[in-house]
Amino acid sequence: MQLHKRDKDLGALALEYEPWYTKALAVISQIIPERVEDFRSAYRLEKRKEITPETYTISDYLMGMELKTLSGEPLFDINQVYMVKLLRQLSILKAAADIAPSVLRNMRAVVRAELIDDDIEVAKDLLKAGHLRSAGVVCGVVLESHLRDVAARHGIKLKKRNPSISDWNNALKDKVYDLPMWRLIQRLADIRNLCAHSREREPTRDEVQDLIIGTQKVVKEVF
Repeated sequence: MQLHKRDKDLGALALEYEPWYTKALAVISQIIPERVEDFRSAYRLEKRKEITPETYTISDYLMGMELKTLSGEPLFDINQVYMVKLLRQLSILKAAADIAPSVLRNMRAVVRAELIDDDIEVAKDLLKAGHLRSAGVVCGVVLESHLRDVAARHGIKLKKRNPSISDWNNALKDKVYDLPMWRLIQRLADIRNLCAHSREREPTRDEVQDLIIGTQKVVKEVF
């Protein structure tokens, strides 16, 4: 696609430009919505009192609109105006592409946080209903998943096929957090194991409550 070629047939150019514009506008709307109006105005202006190089748009160009003086001379160079408006759109799209990775990371973080909150609420509901082991297992899944994500962000990998909470905790110690946090997570891992293994003694309500509260603390403080 070569939108910058001004010697192309306008019909062919429009067939290339219109789908590109629709896709680009969708991207910009998601990534940098504050620039949507700038992008749109280069394509079309809904209201204008007169047509000047500033108000002439890409849609005018694609329709072949050209203004002339009384002597028949072009009022301004529409090819040049088209290029200026197109370059404006391309620069906005490039800005969206540059910022997209950080925006997507933030979006994933928000979604992840919402899912964690939902899972912890499930654990609380199970605790209220007296399903202590189930509440502890749900909380353990949240804790293990969070520690795995933290390790990934810090480039920490484990060779073990199915690492446990304790494995991740040992790997993150000193590299990400200090001894007090390690001790807290180790205790949470012990409670989780108590909930997950039926041959162990029954966990107490206080222990499961501590697991839920401790998991919330880890999720908020360990990154």
